[in-house]
Amino acid sequence: MSQSAHHLAAVIDKNKKRNKNSRGKKNKQRISSEQLPFPMGEQPTGSSVDPHDASAPHYATATEARVVPYDENLLERARTQWQFGDWESLAKLDRDTLQHHPDRARLALLAAAGHQQQGDTGTARQLIRLAQDWGCSKRLVSQIMVAGVYNTLGRAAALAGHSPRMLQHFQAAIATGGSGGDVRLLSQVRTSQQLAQLGLPEGLKTPQSTCTTVHVSRAVSRGETVQAVAEQLRAQSAQVAEEMKRQSADLVNVRKALEQTVKNEILNATKQIEAFLGIQSYINGGDLLPDMHGWPISPDFALYLIELLEANDYDLVIEFGSGTSTVLIAKTLTKAAARREGKLPARHVAFEHLEEYERKTLSALRKAGLADSVQLQLAPLEPYAAENGTVYPYYSCQDTLAQLALSIHRDGLRVLVMVDGPPAATGKHARYPAVPLVHAHFVGAQLDVLLDDYIRDDERQIAQLWLVDINRWGLTGRLIEKKMEKDACLVYVRNAGQC
Repeated sequence: MSQSAHHLAAVIDKNKKRNKNSRGKKNKQRISSEQLPFPMGEQPTGSSVDPHDASAPHYATATEARVVPYDENLLERARTQWQFGDWESLAKLDRDTLQHHPDRARLALLAAAGHQQQGDTGTARQLIRLAQDWGCSKRLVSQIMVAGVYNTLGRAAALAGHSPRMLQHFQAAIATGGSGGDVRLLSQVRTSQQLAQLGLPEGLKTPQSTCTTVHVSRAVSRGETVQAVAEQLRAQSAQVAEEMKRQSADLVNVRKALEQTVKNEILNATKQIEAFLGIQSYINGGDLLPDMHGWPISPDFALYLIELLEANDYDLVIEFGSGTSTVLIAKTLTKAAARREGKLPARHVAFEHLEEYERKTLSALRKAGLADSVQLQLAPLEPYAAENGTVYPYYSCQDTLAQLALSIHRDGLRVLVMVDGPPAATGKHARYPAVPLVHAHFVGAQLDVLLDDYIRDDERQIAQLWLVDINRWGLTGRLIEKKMEKDACLVYVRNAGQC
């Protein structure tokens, strides 16, 4: 043990003996320093002090500490005063008295309750902030504040002569504050104390019985008291509302943080699994699997896309937006080509408005040996005037669609339209033009429209706009929702005879 530690222990032992031998003395001793607004060895939340930083504030060490007395019964006495509703006594607790007490956080909160009930909301706020700085939880602060509102409501009911309601509010105040005692008995004591403070008879029953015992001058005083209580209640209500609003915002932030943390952990785990599968795929067949999270399509959407292609003998696949899906579609159509007996292989065209992503998609197709299987076209966004009068920035694709319609025109043409672009940031209902454009060039074709990101409100609204258009064109439309990571929907567009 160091010399300073020996010295500190000797000081503590000496003072303990002095307290023990002092006749009738109830105060204990506590090591602290006048330089600190908090106990020795305890620093405010979030503080970080460099011991070698000469500019940092000086904190007392054990050798600099001195003995500061504190009342070991103060917290119990203050708790009893709060239970009884002795607000005057609680309001007398000052910062100097609380500063070095081990239970200063709770004491500051009880003192705030006293000031609050006496209408001194400014001091109450200061003490509440002090209690929180000293470690008092937001939950306990809310309990005491709400209990104060109940107490004020009880005082208002007493002034109105409503005994049952008054007692109910005082009981709620005791219960909300979490006294831990007999709520019924404590509320009786609280009632007596509050009636005395209001200058009302303890046998309060009804407004009529009260009025018969009160002098006219006292009625005037009571009117002033009613007004004071009403003002106090308004102030407390605003204070509680403000605190609840802050806590609600904190809860929302915590929930969002937890959701993001969980999402990040799941995404990381999924990427590890994908990486492992990618290594296996490369070792077994020499192919690397594309990324399927974040901006690209999700694995469940990719699987559903493959199932659609396998189950339906499409003649043409049109993509608005390129990427991972382009590679998957090309590979699936290549495998399905052998099953198209007597037919030409299905055509596949993909439109991409960003040169960077067009290059990335082309690179992925080349790595997979599928570059010649897809008509990948760089199609910058251009104004498209829809029939509804709105102008949308959309892919410059009309010439290509017209050429496709002429080259593969046949009865019963089956077309899959995959809509995964342009991005929502392009504008409201950015993906809406897909169906009107394809319908204009492929009249009579059976269209299956697959829309990604259906979890978003914008995409849901777009799908409903499509259904309205389909009905206006005299066609039949049917929408099927698919629950996935980002959700999707499939819209069937048919002539009356094709249903």
